[in-house]
Amino acid sequence: MYKMVSENFKELDSFITNRHDLRICILDNNNVQFCTQHEKYFPVDKIYGYYDLILVPGWVYAEIAQSEHRLQYISSLPRPLLYLDEATDYLPLVDYHDLKLMKVFANATSPGSKPHRYLKKQIQEAESGRVDIDDEWIGNYYENGFDSKEEGMIKKSAGETSILALAFLLVHHYGNKIKQVSISTSDFAVVEIKKKIMDYSSKHNLLNVPTINPISFLSTDVLLARAFRMGMIGETELIYLRKSTHRKRVICIIRNNDDTVVPVDTVMETGDFLQLLKGNEPYDIIF
Repeated sequence: MYKMVSENFKELDSFITNRHDLRICILDNNNVQFCTQHEKYFPVDKIYGYYDLILVPGWVYAEIAQSEHRLQYISSLPRPLLYLDEATDYLPLVDYHDLKLMKVFANATSPGSKPHRYLKKQIQEAESGRVDIDDEWIGNYYENGFDSKEEGMIKKSAGETSILALAFLLVHHYGNKIKQVSISTSDFAVVEIKKKIMDYSSKHNLLNVPTINPISFLSTDVLLARAFRMGMIGETELIYLRKSTHRKRVICIIRNNDDTVVPVDTVMETGDFLQLLKGNEPYDIIF
């Protein structure tokens, strides 16, 4: 197999290997859209200046590129921004082991979904030895395994799969050089799928990813809580902005004085969310 390495991957590899304790953010279109619409509350330097490197997978870029405003927003990011092509830039992160990457992609999708079924069949055929893995299998997977939308320009759930796969591949390949990988998304499916990847990886020794890993989520509720805490928005703005997201489910923990915590995963109306942020009890919004 010809091991093609893109210039973007070379730049990524050089950036990470020459540094330590990197804080990386992977963008999803839905959060870019939210921040673009409300840029006066979420200026790029305040939201993304914390990170050392910003990454955008190819199929996420395809969604972002549907809007010139979104493109302008990410072009003004205050940190290095790299676009990674799933077909060329993911395989080097597993040392060109196609079957391993197939399994990562398969577990980065919802069980029983079209892309999951598509790859499950490919994996079975490859493991049986009946069929050789095609050099173009990644491109074929995205083209044929996902349903199209927007006249075929973008693929439903493809970005979600690309983001989750990339997060785990980075931790697997670069290990403790990475301090944090924050996935900037508000798609709740990623929470359960992350657990699925971790469970499969641990059981089958798929990836070198520790149980306590640095992958976290920068959801809109996390953004709102941060902006409220920093004084970037007040109560009126928070109520308006959270209403615009149509989100109600919250995952968080509330800390007690005896170092115990109260885990919360529930539908939370904005009034209750605001009271949580204003209360005296320490809290952490997970998603």
